[in-house]
Amino acid sequence: MHFDELINKFIQKNGVEQSTMMKTPCLRYQGDFMAMMFEKEDSLIIKVSPHRVDELIAEGKGMEFNYTKKRFKEWVLIPLEYEDEYESYIDEALSYAKEKKK
Repeated sequence: MHFDELINKFIQKNGVEQSTMMKTPCLRYQGDFMAMMFEKEDSLIIKVSPHRVDELIAEGKGMEFNYTKKRFKEWVLIPLEYEDEYESYIDEALSYAKEKKK
């Protein structure tokens, strides 16, 4: 499912809203960043635990996000080749965002 379609689906969930970051549409949960497409890398960025970031990179499904030459420990790039799984990755980011709000 394309990210624009996923935005429309996820904003129906309680606490999720569409916003922008770096002039790009993104999803937030209660104001905190969850996910966005990073056109420069043709990848979805999700915010998950540092441990999960490391797992996704080790599995070969994720890439380190270091846009400012500094590693973002909770952000991981998921390449477009895994677009069929983007919904589940965004669900994972939403679960992480909810857990952090507790």
